[in-house]
Amino acid sequence: MTTSSKTVSNIDTNSSSEADGIWVRDPVSATLCVHGIARQDAVRARILPALEAWLLRGQGAGLFPVDGQPALIVVVRVVESAQWMLIKSARDRDALPQFLTSVPFAASILNHFLTSTHDAISVVDKEGILRYISPTHERWLGLKPGEALGQPSQAIIPNSRMTDVVASGLAEIGHPYSADGVATRIVSRIPIREMGEVVGVVGRTLFKGPEVVQRMYREVSRLQNEVARYQRTLGVMEPEPESLSRLVGHSVPMHELKKDIRLVAELDVPVLILGESGTGKELVAQALHGLSARSARQMVSLNLAALPSSLLEAELFGYAPGSFTGSHKQGRVGKFELADQSTVFLDEVGDIPADIQVKLLRVLEDQTVERLGEHRSRRVDFRLVAATHQHMDELISSGQFRLDLFYRLAGVTLHIPRLSDRTEDIPELLAHFVQRFCARNRWELPDVHPDVAPFLAQQPWPGNVRQLRQRVEEALVFSAGRQLERRHFERGGSAVFGRPETPFVASVQVASPFGTQTLQETMRVAVRRAVEDHSGNKQRAARALGISRSYLYRLLGDY
Repeated sequence: MTTSSKTVSNIDTNSSSEADGIWVRDPVSATLCVHGIARQDAVRARILPALEAWLLRGQGAGLFPVDGQPALIVVVRVVESAQWMLIKSARDRDALPQFLTSVPFAASILNHFLTSTHDAISVVDKEGILRYISPTHERWLGLKPGEALGQPSQAIIPNSRMTDVVASGLAEIGHPYSADGVATRIVSRIPIREMGEVVGVVGRTLFKGPEVVQRMYREVSRLQNEVARYQRTLGVMEPEPESLSRLVGHSVPMHELKKDIRLVAELDVPVLILGESGTGKELVAQALHGLSARSARQMVSLNLAALPSSLLEAELFGYAPGSFTGSHKQGRVGKFELADQSTVFLDEVGDIPADIQVKLLRVLEDQTVERLGEHRSRRVDFRLVAATHQHMDELISSGQFRLDLFYRLAGVTLHIPRLSDRTEDIPELLAHFVQRFCARNRWELPDVHPDVAPFLAQQPWPGNVRQLRQRVEEALVFSAGRQLERRHFERGGSAVFGRPETPFVASVQVASPFGTQTLQETMRVAVRRAVEDHSGNKQRAARALGISRSYLYRLLGDY
């Protein structure tokens, strides 16, 4: 027993918890090592009868409870050289010890869950390494017992998402699982935490009953398609509501933005919307107008970056009949007059030329408009909403934008978050774009694989929501209406996610003033280039120019 006393004396008792302990005995039942609570003679005396009963059953490893105060849980492993026991004191609020001490056949229940043929269990640590995989799972994967332990889960389990759950800390419950493109199993992945930190994930694969769940999914999809068909019949599938409903997302940044819109919309103050290209600045403008007292009249919009200076002035302020060569005989009403009793939305106001800035400032200061070729001022009552993707402070510092005009525009400033700052909205945006695309093309709603939304959330999205919509619609085309999967988004490699969209912005550069080039000639060049840049699509060209399609057709008819 000299060995025993030497071993015990080397134990650092200060680092141990007196609620737990270790007891090691040799094959002839002599104590080799005690630690923690096991150093107490009374504790070992309580454990000994239960241990002897365990050894009589001839089992190699397992656990058993020991009654008394406090109740003890003993995990034992018997090898040729020793009997190893881990001892844990059961606390009143510990669910596992309470279960083990209260249910005589608790070990059999745990064994049932681990060996059930109805479902499979797998466990990974925080590095994604497999620490346990049940026999049922091993047989399904064609593995030998213990073969997968210590291996990365992704190398063993096809399409495994356990490492994704480790990273996100979010449980995935009841997801369809596909190993070969066909969803045949139902999987739940649950993160396990200790002291608030994710230490691993337990995966449970259901082998019995997924057919019922699949039938349920198909029935829900059928009902969704039926509702979509009725909505199309009623003509409400493609509404253009001037409200918050088109601002998709419930993240914290979007919640704050919507709250600000509600607050500002009712006030008759100018609003400047700041945000990168593709974030939805026009949708915010529509929401402001739709919630305002001016919503009974249509909002008037103009993209200032899409037109040359000469054409822009005529669009904003209008012109009198016969005021210059090539003008319409009836003249033209400008955007500010059209927006009387309504809202005028000036997109990309940061790109406005210096000479137009002066005239715009005058309109904003006295709320009067003077048409080109006319010396009569017309009073107009409009609410101004402007937007830009530019850094206004830099434009002002460099002298490219007037500070006094900025103060007039920015009665209230709203900032739209980038998509990369609200990636939690991507699943909702994905569902929204899928539903709209399928409704527009009279497709049935496809299943969307669970991998898609997490994959999209990891992309940079420099083109923001506009780029996401384009990628979703392209992926839907190549999915051919079947299940939408990650591979449909990977066409073209990762570069397609890092390249922002290039919208039609000021590609029409006509540098001639009226003295050199008539307005009609300027309009001819602008419209022709816009139509060419949009592959002959006149509706898109008109939208890019910020003019109506009927007006574009009239311009085309002139030449």
